[in-house]
Amino acid sequence: MSSHLVRFAGLASSVLVFMFFQLIEGRAQTLRNLANVVEPLITTSGSFSIIPVDTWGAGDFDAFADQLFGYNTPRVNQLAVSMDQTATTFYAGDLFFRKLRLKVGLNVDVDNNFIGKLNSLMGYINYSGFTLRVQSSELRGTAIWSGPTVAGMPAQSSFDNSYISVDLLYYPKSGGIGYFGIGYTSYQLPVQLDCLTYDTTRQEVWWATQSVYQPDMSFHIYSVLFGVDTLHDAFMRTGSLGQRDGFGIWMTTQDRAGGGLSYISSQAQQWVETANGKPLWSATQIAMMVDYDLTLGLQWVGDAGPVRLGFGLGFNLGGQTVMCITPKGPVDSSHVDASPSVYLFHYGPILTGSVSW
Repeated sequence: MSSHLVRFAGLASSVLVFMFFQLIEGRAQTLRNLANVVEPLITTSGSFSIIPVDTWGAGDFDAFADQLFGYNTPRVNQLAVSMDQTATTFYAGDLFFRKLRLKVGLNVDVDNNFIGKLNSLMGYINYSGFTLRVQSSELRGTAIWSGPTVAGMPAQSSFDNSYISVDLLYYPKSGGIGYFGIGYTSYQLPVQLDCLTYDTTRQEVWWATQSVYQPDMSFHIYSVLFGVDTLHDAFMRTGSLGQRDGFGIWMTTQDRAGGGLSYISSQAQQWVETANGKPLWSATQIAMMVDYDLTLGLQWVGDAGPVRLGFGLGFNLGGQTVMCITPKGPVDSSHVDASPSVYLFHYGPILTGSVSW
């Protein structure tokens, strides 16, 4: 009887040991499955930058250039754009777009743009060097018109519009340029509409009777861009300007050029035609943009256990010009042409942080 009990106890012990290890293996497999589920949501890298006090300015570029170089033309800046200081933020990388984008309310599909569609088609971000970056700010202030007015056109108007830029960037693994990519920029801004017509006396296109302004002209521009970022290179240990860990000089520089369409509103079209006594040549505008951005400051990069960190503190300065032309070619003597030429700049202290694990 005792021998049977011993054998039974041994068998029971073996079964319990087997069940214990099966339980451990099951828990481990559950954790592995959970990791596979969580990993696409909480990915391994991301960065956030903020210009807490961003100072903005805007105006008519052609009129500014005429004044700067001493050209004596009837084209003068009659629109004073006084802009408030606002905050500008930048989000980049997996961490903020696969998990946190829902929390921070970013919309990479603004205006149903192609960059957002391409990102959705790819199904991932920061794969083989690709990173999605979103810049957002507010353009807010007051536009004051100092020129002659027409019926219905206010001498002063307030504006409060969003500025959004969505960029898909590629960072080569080693050497060469820091990064290059494609982008989409969208914003509204008060603009002066410089008016032209064909002057039969002069036998050339010349300034029309009167210019007006549009309080809320929209710009939707696709662009190509390239640049360098020493903090990103040091953080990722890649690129020709990568540095060792620790403190160093932080520099970013970026060039952007592109084009898109803009439109004179029906209200502004009425003002143009009333002021000049001729029908508008074309409300559709081809917008061409060039943009430059520069940051100088101090950076630090290092490891804290399995977590890699990067921080930068500096001063950011950026500016762009947008030149518009009509797609119909030179205006004739029975019509009036109207197009804006805009400069927009901003500057302020910038703080950035990057994390990966």
